[in-house]
Amino acid sequence: MDNCRFVYHLSLQKYSNFFIMRRAKRLSILFFVIGFCTCLFLIGTVRFLSKFHWGKITECSEKVVFFPVGNCPDCRTITTKYWNIAKLNDNNTIHLENAQRMGIQPFQTNQDLENNIESFVFRSKLKKLKDCDTYKLKELTHSYPYLVPKAVDLLDEIGDRFEEKLHAINIPSYYMLISSVLRTKESQNGLGKRNTNAVALSAHMYGTTFDISYKEFLPLHGKHPREGFCRHDMLRHPLGEVLTEMSNEGRCKVVREKKQACFHITVAN
Repeated sequence: MDNCRFVYHLSLQKYSNFFIMRRAKRLSILFFVIGFCTCLFLIGTVRFLSKFHWGKITECSEKVVFFPVGNCPDCRTITTKYWNIAKLNDNNTIHLENAQRMGIQPFQTNQDLENNIESFVFRSKLKKLKDCDTYKLKELTHSYPYLVPKAVDLLDEIGDRFEEKLHAINIPSYYMLISSVLRTKESQNGLGKRNTNAVALSAHMYGTTFDISYKEFLPLHGKHPREGFCRHDMLRHPLGEVLTEMSNEGRCKVVREKKQACFHITVAN
């Protein structure tokens, strides 16, 4: 009788252990399935948000969307048009000849410029650049926002023509970004240590020359795209066509600087 009870209890214990193991196994599989489905849901949500919700709400309640490179509808539209662009490679000697003929005498030092700039502006020899409807100034580390009046007129017209070309293909306006303007001999020498394009004698020193970036254009909402998203590099094509037209008209001399990713522009007669 005792042996029968022992066998019964042993069988019951084995059955209980087996049931517990099967239950634990089922719970493990259930948790795995739940976790796997949760991961798929999160991945899908992140992809959805990254595709449609990078934009921010601006002050005018306009939704701004930044597209991954290659998916921007504006860039696709721009690349479908044939652009008439010259090589734009007027050398430094040509720029210097025009600058020396139409510009001011270079300031030797930064202090010299700061001491006399108000007099130059008062006598209309120089005009101060300010952000406007077609362009904005980048942070100027080696130059000052001043140009001779004819160079300011040239820059204004470049901006107006650039905007007209964008509107002609149903692209909204973008600000051009001005990266360099008037330099002193001191600032030019300091720049030469960092920029291989900078020479000892530059047209920038005469107030006739400015650089426009062709790698960065600022949307009207004033927000830069996140890193890795469309910076509208293709906008350099309509800008290049504008500069080609104005160069052919004898309005300016232009060289496309590759390392600095800008158009180097000097006003001409």
